[in-house]
Amino acid sequence: MKGLLKGLIAVVIGLGLSVSSANAAECKGKSASACATSSSCSFVKGYKRKDGASVAAHCRAAKGKSKLEKKAKSKKSALTSKKDSAKSKAKSKKANLTNKAKSKKDSAKSKAKNKKANLTNKAKSKKDSAKSKAKNKKANLKNKAKSKKDSAKSKAKAKKAKSKKDAAKDKLKSKL
Repeated sequence: MKGLLKGLIAVVIGLGLSVSSANAAECKGKSASACATSSSCSFVKGYKRKDGASVAAHCRAAKGKSKLEKKAKSKKSALTSKKDSAKSKAKSKKANLTNKAKSKKDSAKSKAKNKKANLTNKAKSKKDSAKSKAKNKKANLKNKAKSKKDSAKSKAKAKKAKSKKDAAKDKLKSKL
């Protein structure tokens, strides 16, 4: 683990040095006026170090990011933005297709359910209609039978009454 960490630190430092050395190479040898116009360079006046050595005035890489680094970062962020945009569009398109498919599936299910309900209702309606017809037919037959029965009773009563009347007449005739 420690070896991996040391290796990672070495790589990061190496990359940092390579970027700063590239910036230094860009600024090396520039005159004071040329150095001042470049945003990635800064001009350092001559000075004496603590150990007494004299350092001549020179152009060096400016602190912060150089134009090249800024440009590279800008391009990278633009590419990342385009990539993210493309991913977002693809995701949105996939979601739309999924929603359309789900909607079609739900619609088909709903249609099938409605069709089944309609068929069930038609069958129930026919069954109820048949029951109603059978009930009405039975009631009509009962009424006819009762009517015949009542008619027969009435005829029998009338016949009985006539026969009593005839018997009473005969009795009267025989008494006379």
